[in-house]
Amino acid sequence: MAVGAWFALGQPTSLTDVDRPGTSDGDIGSVSAGSPTPDLVTPPADAEGPFPVVRVVDGDTLIVARPEGETRVRVIGIDTPESVAPDQPVECFGPEAAQRAEQLLAGTSVMLRGDPTQDRVDRYGRELDYVWLPDGRLFNHVMLTEGYALEYTFAAPYAYQSDFRDAEQLAAQGAAGLWSPTTCGGDVAA
Repeated sequence: MAVGAWFALGQPTSLTDVDRPGTSDGDIGSVSAGSPTPDLVTPPADAEGPFPVVRVVDGDTLIVARPEGETRVRVIGIDTPESVAPDQPVECFGPEAAQRAEQLLAGTSVMLRGDPTQDRVDRYGRELDYVWLPDGRLFNHVMLTEGYALEYTFAAPYAYQSDFRDAEQLAAQGAAGLWSPTTCGGDVAA
């Protein structure tokens, strides 16, 4: 059923040409409807860390303490409404997204992993990573599922793109967070 819906929307249903972290030979595995894939709730063996979270900048950026020093991390695959950009207005649900990120990340240590399909560092010098919470959940996915973020593809498909788009669509259908008609109705620039 979900596959048919994604084809109808013109969205990819899988990325067989991109290996997911924790899988090999493009094996994405089968998942029953409504159950998360194992790699959304368990960091892959090659994830780095745990690294203490020094500060949450906003809903999609954090600073961690690596042994070599503090590293600014931009979370792969999500975009949260602006809440702190000095040259941009605060967007609808931006403060709420930043607050939720703070609730999930502050005072914790996280596991990180980049994605071979993405640059290692963005144009602002931020390391691009997936971020796993201490309980094993993928922070990126949690923010989408709860309606605090929008799925964001920068230049190329990434390993969790299909999962993230599914999470965003479910949040929109459930009017969660920024999708609620009483908040932004999905239009964060409003």
